[in-house]
Amino acid sequence: MLEFLIVVALVGLLLTGVLVGTAVLLLRRLLRSRLVLAATDLVTDGVLAVSACRPRATPNRAAALRALRVSRAHRLLRERVAVAQRAGAHLGDVPTVLPRLEAEGRRVHSGLSRLVGSAAPGDELLDRADRHLAALADLIEVIDSAARVPSPDEGLARDVEEAALGLRLHTAAYAELTAPDRAHPDPRRPGVGAS
Repeated sequence: MLEFLIVVALVGLLLTGVLVGTAVLLLRRLLRSRLVLAATDLVTDGVLAVSACRPRATPNRAAALRALRVSRAHRLLRERVAVAQRAGAHLGDVPTVLPRLEAEGRRVHSGLSRLVGSAAPGDELLDRADRHLAALADLIEVIDSAARVPSPDEGLARDVEEAALGLRLHTAAYAELTAPDRAHPDPRRPGVGAS
């Protein structure tokens, strides 16, 4: 009887461990999902927008606005990188630099968020945010120009279309020249264009 109770207890512990492990893995995966990350960013930006647009006087309203601009610029950068990668554009080292840039953006964003509502001047942090926004704007511009450059497959398709069009034009011109009932005057007739 004692052996049976030990086996039941071990099976119960094993099942509990499997259930807890599964729950932890599911929770970890859920917290890392894009939907939860987007919702977290949305709530954070919403709180900053409310504090920036509040009718009463808010110290460092400019910090809230800059934090919103940093968040929007990073979101725009992620979208543009995804579009450029889907288009097959060559982005160089941008995908490897992107995580470091995002980490810097999070540091700037959190510093600006802490600055909202406080009486501290924060000029250095605002300047740092402006420099970060300028770097993001330059990077977005470069990515947009890289995405506009046609990929090699598009060039090949364009060459094939041009070759097909040239062949059609050549065939049409040849058919027109060899047609028996041409309405064009004979260039060999005297008096017509002879000099």
